[in-house]
Amino acid sequence: MKKVIITFALIAVSLLSTKSFAQTANLNITISDVLSFSVTQPASLDVNFDTETKYTNGITALATDHVSVTSSRGYVVKAIAGTVTGSAAIAPGSVKITSAVGATNSGNTAGITYGSAVTLPVTGGTAATVITAANTSWNGSNSTNKFNISYLIGAGGAYAGKATGLNVVPVVYTVTQQ
Repeated sequence: MKKVIITFALIAVSLLSTKSFAQTANLNITISDVLSFSVTQPASLDVNFDTETKYTNGITALATDHVSVTSSRGYVVKAIAGTVTGSAAIAPGSVKITSAVGATNSGNTAGITYGSAVTLPVTGGTAATVITAANTSWNGSNSTNKFNISYLIGAGGAYAGKATGLNVVPVVYTVTQQ
């Protein structure tokens, strides 16, 4: 009986002496946009129009994992020609760009629209859309999207009759968030 009374007394004292405190800690979280972009190797693609077939069909030059984008929201990649140099007076419109998911891409591919046979506009014109992503590049663990870019150069005899020699058509890429 004494054990029961002592146990009851200890429980009663514990219940009467229980105190509770609460305090708040604020977590101030700022979310900012993240956007980074690079055009990787090869920095230049060398092609040689040295056969009838190349002059007729053009040359396709593939740059694997050529464009990389990290973005915290949707984005658009556009391209336009820089200042063309060389003896042949090559028109930027003789270059067509096609984009595709990169060989080593591990980013988010949901909601991406790839440009196909997009004509490269001239300097001072309106840049052409090459890639449109409705969503962030993050897929949970990987943050970067990588894209292959295929250039179809000089198809349909576009360079037939032009002066021979080296010509350079710079392709200027830009990225903006949506």
